[in-house]
Amino acid sequence: PPLPRPLSQGRRRGWAPAGMETHHILGPPREVSHIYGYQTQDSYCIAIQLRPPYEGGTGCRQIHKITSEWDSRKGVEDLTPNDMMIKFTERSIEVCKRGGSSSWHMIRGLHGPTYQQLNREKCYWTMTKHGGRYWLISIELVKKTPGKLWSRLMRDEREANRPNMKWDKDMQRTPMIMDKDGKFVPSTYCQPHQKPKYETQEDDLDEVFIEELEMLEDGPEEEKKKWLMKDLVDLMFGMEESTLSMLVSMPLNAERWREIQRDLGTTDVFGLDIPFGGNHIKFYLKGDEDSPMLAGKLGGCVWRKGCRWHVEMKEGRPMLELYMPKQTPEPWSYVVEGYHSLSRTAYDPYQQMILDGLWDDEAIEEKAKGDEYFRNSEYRSAVACYSRTLDRNPDSYITLTNRAAARLAFEGEKFKLEEILEDAQRALEINPEWYKAKFRAGVILCKLHRYDEAVWALEEGQRMDRSNHTGWEEEIARVKEDRIKWHNRKKLSYLNDVE
Repeated sequence: PPLPRPLSQGRRRGWAPAGMETHHILGPPREVSHIYGYQTQDSYCIAIQLRPPYEGGTGCRQIHKITSEWDSRKGVEDLTPNDMMIKFTERSIEVCKRGGSSSWHMIRGLHGPTYQQLNREKCYWTMTKHGGRYWLISIELVKKTPGKLWSRLMRDEREANRPNMKWDKDMQRTPMIMDKDGKFVPSTYCQPHQKPKYETQEDDLDEVFIEELEMLEDGPEEEKKKWLMKDLVDLMFGMEESTLSMLVSMPLNAERWREIQRDLGTTDVFGLDIPFGGNHIKFYLKGDEDSPMLAGKLGGCVWRKGCRWHVEMKEGRPMLELYMPKQTPEPWSYVVEGYHSLSRTAYDPYQQMILDGLWDDEAIEEKAKGDEYFRNSEYRSAVACYSRTLDRNPDSYITLTNRAAARLAFEGEKFKLEEILEDAQRALEINPEWYKAKFRAGVILCKLHRYDEAVWALEEGQRMDRSNHTGWEEEIARVKEDRIKWHNRKKLSYLNDVE
């Protein structure tokens, strides 16, 4: 079924308990910080997008560069958990990023005393990688006194948002532990797809308790009827997505649904397993775990503390609905990997725009303005509009390519050309099959006198482009001519200065 058009509105489902959860954005006010918060009655969760330091426009570079100020360019592939240091106490949280070989810096909005007390033993964080686009830092804070929502995370938000706060030396005392691969990571770090230490201990206690109960029970057990998922659930999936949540629905067999409730004496018949990090799922019928309704990698990350399922009557038929709050507002190209009926298809220009990484209303308007400026040869205004678009939707590879083309029209200095090349390379990281980014990269490499790389980029882009456009051959021939001229140029020598 088609997804709803107003993706940027972000409305919650009607059956979700009102006042039981909140979504919001953290960080300095009036700035695009890409730090998102989600709160339930017993937990407060934070998601931070760690994007490459070269991404975004001039102002956006200052905000996004959570991983900036490296000794050399450090992209998505090179990041490790040791590039972050996150410390929890009962009354505070400290989130730091590595700023260089030895310096550390606080992340604005996430350092200082919290509004209420935390259960320090149950606060953990993890990192999950999202292709060549970004790392996502997921932080789970468990409240010491659950039961109500906090009005804010930090006690003094103004103090927490002060810029240029240096790293506290006490953070060096945060202990490190060795993981299964033999690498040292912070003790507050939890590997993705695993359970935190406190949950593992609780599961072990539950297993011991169940074994003791089985030993105490005497007499043969009555054989219970085994229910199969295929007899109860009709795998005709429906889905509804907003910037805040993903909802997957599937109809149930009404007669079997009544029977299974009578037989088991409960409505709690489905199991939902989402590991720490929130990018995998297993949704199954209890007793038939080998045939899950959904299992695999999710199209994004969800807050496992807020994921829940619900059965309600719709048009006289029971409907099973799975509600998953999203960690970041970007639209998903699929819900669960391998389930084609839960994938987004480009059946109209709007859906194609979403697949291209452009989904926010304001970003769409800014890109349209930039395209109009570009057509009128007003390239500096076009670059400004494209930069504002990328502030809001950094994964729009078409906008990155357009910005590179606009900057090429008036930039000629070497260091500026290298920045333009980063836009083309970034577009190829997001979509390796985007042949126009290959063309821009080839043109820029030629201007940087890297002719062999330029020819390779253009030839590879020509293979990607199925339209067989003649412009590829013309550009390749021009690069080869420039290469010959460059190698045959008159080179300066000290001998020329001798009389």
